[in-house]
Amino acid sequence: MMQVELKQIKKSYNQKTEVIKGIDVKIEPGEFFVLVGPSGCGKSTLLRLIAGLEKITSGDLLIGEQYGNDLEPSKRNLSMVFQNYALYPHLSVEENIMFGLHVKKISKEEQKERCYQVAEMLGIVHYLKRKPKELSGGQRQRVALARAIVTHAPICLMDEPLSNLDAKLRTKMRSEIRQLQKKLGITMIYVTHDQTEAMTMADRMMILNEGEVQQLGKPLDLYNNPANVFVASFIGSPAMNLMTVDILHSTFRNGNWFFPISHEMMDRIGDRTDVIFGVRPEHIHVTKKEEGYPVEVANVEILGTETLINFVIAEGIQWIARCAGQLPLSIGDTIYIYIKSEDVFLFDKKSEEILSRKKVSVPIASLEAVK
Repeated sequence: MMQVELKQIKKSYNQKTEVIKGIDVKIEPGEFFVLVGPSGCGKSTLLRLIAGLEKITSGDLLIGEQYGNDLEPSKRNLSMVFQNYALYPHLSVEENIMFGLHVKKISKEEQKERCYQVAEMLGIVHYLKRKPKELSGGQRQRVALARAIVTHAPICLMDEPLSNLDAKLRTKMRSEIRQLQKKLGITMIYVTHDQTEAMTMADRMMILNEGEVQQLGKPLDLYNNPANVFVASFIGSPAMNLMTVDILHSTFRNGNWFFPISHEMMDRIGDRTDVIFGVRPEHIHVTKKEEGYPVEVANVEILGTETLINFVIAEGIQWIARCAGQLPLSIGDTIYIYIKSEDVFLFDKKSEEILSRKKVSVPIASLEAVK
């Protein structure tokens, strides 16, 4: 196991184009660390800086205890899996897996032994004599993983390795990569734009936007306690419902919609006259007429175990509610909703930073309940 530390890392392609803007993070030995953000946020560039495929403009990179800024990629004691697999089409699967071992001057007997071990681990022993063109996308991905693992490098970098796979295979490979990383005890730095991948795979995750860190922490901490509007809207599927609201006579208002302000909320608001109001789709409850606020259904998606309801909350603004079960609703129906005060997120309208609230920690399930 080996740690990776970034100290005020910056990357500029010229004096006017700064794509990485001073990133500080320590990735612990054996950690599954995920870099996540929208396309163009700088996550792949950051991975390439760690790999040595791009030159660091300023800041310090430490790989283990070694200063890494000027190290050649081959001297950094890491492996990398690319988005496009980067397999050699004229070589067999076996030759692709062992390709990096030739450079390390490992004996042919050990190369064969390592290759068979990792192929057995990933279930590709029967494909060792095939060429990459004879494999499916998932099989090629396993070959790329095998080539990275066979080197026994203590650090593995992955740049959106599952983006070319179909949804079912992506889910399967997520689980396989996570289990493999834990089994081998390697430090994994994984890049993705898919927040579901990030949430389900990461020990910790770092959300980037325009080359800057938006928030760093455990997936559920970021979900339950987002630092700003960007994180709140990026993490979660469907995304958090957001709306700018005015503050008038102890209520939040937008058009005809209103919501009473609790004492705890009033402490957060201070002397502001408007804020950004947010609530997760699963925290919007459908209730009886006399207990809720009326809204018009704009769309319904019944997904088997749950129903997603798009509804008009205010003029020109639609929100989504996520409800358990199968609700027989139609477009144009009127439903009644309510929201608990403790489920509301409030953000400063100008800075878009969250207005302080008690940290929420929601248990997935009680262990006692499943014994």
